[in-house]
Amino acid sequence: MLDATVRHDQNDTKTTLQRTFGEARVAFRRRDATTVLDDLYQAGAGKIRLPRHGAGPGPEAVLINTAGGLTGGDRLRFEVAAGGDAAVTATTQASEKIYRSIGGVAAIETRLTLGAGARLDWLPQDTILFDGAALERRLSVDMAADASLLVLESVVFGRAAMGETVENGRFLDSWRIRRDGELVFADETRLTGPIVETLRRSATAAGDAALATVLAVRADAHDLLDPLRAVLPGSAGTSAFNGLLVARLTAPDSRALRNALERALHVLRAGAPLPKVWAC
Repeated sequence: MLDATVRHDQNDTKTTLQRTFGEARVAFRRRDATTVLDDLYQAGAGKIRLPRHGAGPGPEAVLINTAGGLTGGDRLRFEVAAGGDAAVTATTQASEKIYRSIGGVAAIETRLTLGAGARLDWLPQDTILFDGAALERRLSVDMAADASLLVLESVVFGRAAMGETVENGRFLDSWRIRRDGELVFADETRLTGPIVETLRRSATAAGDAALATVLAVRADAHDLLDPLRAVLPGSAGTSAFNGLLVARLTAPDSRALRNALERALHVLRAGAPLPKVWAC
């Protein structure tokens, strides 16, 4: 467990607050014509469930934070590996909620590994930040030259249906994608301080409160550019280069963002259904 200390104003005593720690790893391999489980590890609040009938190609792994949310000082680490020629879809059980921090930063680290000819779709549900939250989210991928990767990460600043806004907070989203050992994609998003004001800027989100980035790394990435643009709103930005396809989306709220993402993933997954937990 990770601890943090808060000092009381009146009596100058210290109270130790228990912090959440979770780690979960899952690996799959190809056996004959089927992708099967190779390894599974769980610790703390990190859990993994494997539905018997997944919605997409290959088995489905559902990653869970049993703590029900994170705040300053909490840590989650997930790892998903697809061995040679394996096909895997990984998602999360629910939206990850990041609550107001009274000290420290919550951290979520995700590591994905793809062997030769493997396919891995990383499709977590959205992350919801509350006012005063502090989160650092890091994604790192190591993939073989001929592997196929689909990655989605999204964040919602406050629940519009509840009338919430994120006046202040801290959000860092860091991506590093390596193909055959070479860094092919690096991305940093950093929002600190008066987040609501930053999101109002036309060059940031033009007042939208839900953001997402979708990345496909595959041989036919450029061929998917026009079909993807046809289903996304005009405010979305898309580009394709060097076997990569990138889309950035903003929306007023989580529901509008989810609708746009479902259309995008329908194209990028060739019509394969989304993980069933997305409908929960």
